[in-house]
Amino acid sequence: MTTNDRKTLLVLNNLIRASRDAEQGYLAAADAVPEPELVEMFAAYALQRAKFADELQERLRILRGTPETHGGLGGDVHRTWMGFRAAIESNDSHAILSECERGEDLAVMACRDALAERDLDNQTRGVIQRHYEFVQAAHDRVRQLRDSTVYAHR
Repeated sequence: MTTNDRKTLLVLNNLIRASRDAEQGYLAAADAVPEPELVEMFAAYALQRAKFADELQERLRILRGTPETHGGLGGDVHRTWMGFRAAIESNDSHAILSECERGEDLAVMACRDALAERDLDNQTRGVIQRHYEFVQAAHDRVRQLRDSTVYAHR
């Protein structure tokens, strides 16, 4: 395996972890909000991220890599998750939307960092680019709802 292959496998494993983290975060958010429209949106985003992780794992296997089954949380991810837990416990939809938006900031950055890698093959780059577009759209939608008067702090 060349260095470039190792780098691609590392990139894919990082994105798999980010997708699984987002999936779990959205599932927790769906359980914590009382508004049916937010429950539906969060559940849909959780399913989307599960599918992304599955697709990335399949790409990793095609490249003869092994998806990581463990890995420590990075500092930023850990801090975001801790803030998210506090928001969930508050049952405050605005706070939950704010934490989801912060989590999406990290997901957007993970995709951008992955796309900045020069040595990705075209098929892997295409998968990541497609995921990035959906992640960016989710980020923008969550931010829009967070900033709306409907979910503003009262």
